[in-house]
Amino acid sequence: MDWKVERTNQKLSGRLNEIVEKRMKERNRGSMDFLSLILDTRESVTTAENAFTPDYISAVTYEHLLAGSATTAFTLSSIVYLVAGHPEVEKKLLAEIDGFGSAAQVIKEAMRYYTVSPLVARETTNEVEIGGYLLPKGTWVWLALGVLAKDPKNFPEPDKFRPERFDPHCEEMKRRHPYALIPFGIGPRACIGQKFSLQELKLSLIHLYRKYVFRHSPNMENPLELEYGIVLNFKHGVKLRVIKRTNSGMAEQTV
Repeated sequence: MDWKVERTNQKLSGRLNEIVEKRMKERNRGSMDFLSLILDTRESVTTAENAFTPDYISAVTYEHLLAGSATTAFTLSSIVYLVAGHPEVEKKLLAEIDGFGSAAQVIKEAMRYYTVSPLVARETTNEVEIGGYLLPKGTWVWLALGVLAKDPKNFPEPDKFRPERFDPHCEEMKRRHPYALIPFGIGPRACIGQKFSLQELKLSLIHLYRKYVFRHSPNMENPLELEYGIVLNFKHGVKLRVIKRTNSGMAEQTV
């Protein structure tokens, strides 16, 4: 399989290099997408031109393409898996989507339940005291976002999938610390693709649940085995049955 991965990487890298080279030659880009902003910055400042070499721009573009795809794909899989195991949540979600809702509570709760980036690292730029500990400049600090998201002080019954805990009118939400759930990080180093990722998830859920619902496959392991790395992943994937919806509800038709 390694040679297939390498071949795919070479093809993708080659295609991205072609796109970057073509866009660099354009004078009137007329676009505010990610690649255009980098190229415009490169051309506006001499130091930026030296820093943003064509190879560097291609590498950053490649990184954003893959990083955004992997994390969003995992989160979408986790949402569908969790909703399939909770009929009462599915009923509310379908009503919300059919009424042109955003499914925001389900998305937030799924991101809490399975935090796609369970660990993030930061380096102290100055000496700082945290929790009674004096950290010298240059200290690496690891933030366990996945542990934070399962803290019962902020999320009672943390091992239960309860999207209503993110209802802005509920008492639990009002009492919760604003930084109790930070799946995208926080501050100037937060994920640059946060808004895009959330929009992508919302649109994907709308397109999926307007036509289909999902059930756990009998061939799927239980509980799911997780694979921990820079991002969280399901070791053997998620196996589901797809059932087509009809105007009267659902038809037990596996697609």
